Amino acid sequence: MRFSEVIGLEKTKEELIKGIAHNRIAHAQLFYGSKGSGQLALAAAYARRLNCQCKEKKDSCNNCPSSLKFSKLIHPDLHIIFPIIRTSSTDNKTSDDYIGEWREQFLKNPYFSLSNWLSHYKEKFLEKTTDKKKEAIIYSHQIKELNRKLTLKVFEAKYRVVIIWMPEKMNIKAANKFLKLLEEPPNKTILLLVSEDKGLIIDTILSRLQQTRIPNYTVSDTIENSKTQKSESFLNFCRLSNGNMGKVLSYSDEALPSFFLDEFKVLNRLCFKNNFSEISDWCDEISSKTRQQQRDFLSYCLTIFRECLVYNFSDKSINLLTNEEKKFLEKFAKFVHEKNSIPITNLFDGAIKKVKRNANSKIIFFQLALELSDLLKLKRKFVTQG
Repeated sequence: MRFSEVIGLEKTKEELIKGIAHNRIAHAQLFYGSKGSGQLALAAAYARRLNCQCKEKKDSCNNCPSSLKFSKLIHPDLHIIFPIIRTSSTDNKTSDDYIGEWREQFLKNPYFSLSNWLSHYKEKFLEKTTDKKKEAIIYSHQIKELNRKLTLKVFEAKYRVVIIWMPEKMNIKAANKFLKLLEEPPNKTILLLVSEDKGLIIDTILSRLQQTRIPNYTVSDTIENSKTQKSESFLNFCRLSNGNMGKVLSYSDEALPSFFLDEFKVLNRLCFKNNFSEISDWCDEISSKTRQQQRDFLSYCLTIFRECLVYNFSDKSINLLTNEEKKFLEKFAKFVHEKNSIPITNLFDGAIKKVKRNANSKIIFFQLALELSDLLKLKRKFVTQG
């Protein structure tokens, strides 16, 4: 991938290109940003530019053997490590065993996320339900295999490049092995770590990395750079994706679950009624959804609450809503105001984090409903102007 092929992020590109031009190339770097924000695409473009044999002023060429190999991620001096799932204690497979599929996913969509990859990976490579429920990890034996590779001579590149995708998924043993590698880096080797959540990377590793924050895309960016027909369903999907370019570029007509608004209406109706029996039944139903659907629903709720604030306090023309959502907000928006908006936002943010940590879904949603019941009934403070 070339820099010119990476969507937007012009200021970040300029800084990276300038660093290469002035030979300010750190041996260990971190590209970090939110899910779908382009950090992996930029890391791939950076690796290609480093080794291009016929560099253009602000990009790699499209002709030399090095650039052509990097464009397909098949250069012999490019190594890629990413989280996998061990199916047993004797399973010592590494990223190399799945690299063909991983490359294919990248070439289809360079903004794909860890959740995108794992969904494909589990369906393709795992059969047992128990294995599919396991967390993907970068294991110590993967770092050990990397160390072995790095003892070999560089084949043909100016810089051997290692891309470690999702370093926050290293277990403790892997992190300790990698730390030793950082302390004694091999000659002519560049380590590029690409993260969706740098806060989970241990401090001793973080402190040894040159860090580049990749800005989020805006909703407008995702709409403008997709070739999908700009239907109301698609525009709504972009809004809910909240700048996740990878998610938008993989959009399909089935991508937007239809139950979100209906479930949102049911949740709030039950909260107003304080019908604990029906709330319990609702929690059973929502808990039967996949973890990803639960997180997506909670994110959708947050979006609607924020749209209520826009509806109440700003220009209603900037609300990004479907016709059905607009009709709903005409009656519902008045219940979300300056008195309860921040507590509601914190409540749903906290629920998303708990779902991510695999806490009990029924407990999460029941507690959320109880607290939401109180928050929605808070009265507004009207300030009169004197």
